[in-house]
Amino acid sequence: MSPKWLTSLVRARQIQEEAAQAELAAARRQGRTAKQRVRTEADRLDALCATEVPEATAAFVAASVALQAAAATHAAAVESAVDAQQVEDARHGALTEAARARLAAERMHEKHTERERVAAARAEQRDSDEIAGYRHLAGELAGDEPS
Repeated sequence: MSPKWLTSLVRARQIQEEAAQAELAAARRQGRTAKQRVRTEADRLDALCATEVPEATAAFVAASVALQAAAATHAAAVESAVDAQQVEDARHGALTEAARARLAAERMHEKHTERERVAAARAEQRDSDEIAGYRHLAGELAGDEPS
């Protein structure tokens, strides 16, 4: 593997993680909005339930229809909040997976960098050993010559 390839892989994984973070933040915002809507609709439903029952037939029917509509709207808001929570959970899972992928790519890059560092250190040590060996050999040859 080339270092450029690994660097590109790490960067791609970072971008994926950042995108997953943005999606999770958006899902959390939608979840908060849905939960607020549930509270609002629940308050509206409670307010309609708290009003006195009208005695006139037409007013009673209108109040009953309004109560039924409010209950349906509240049920839809609850369902929306549940869906938003499921989306948020899925986005959180995607973020976790993206973070794992980024960490794996970073570890691969670090291991590759360490292998290169060790190989360079070994090559440098071999060069030093060769130089020392040649100097020693040259010194012995110089000492063996008759003066």
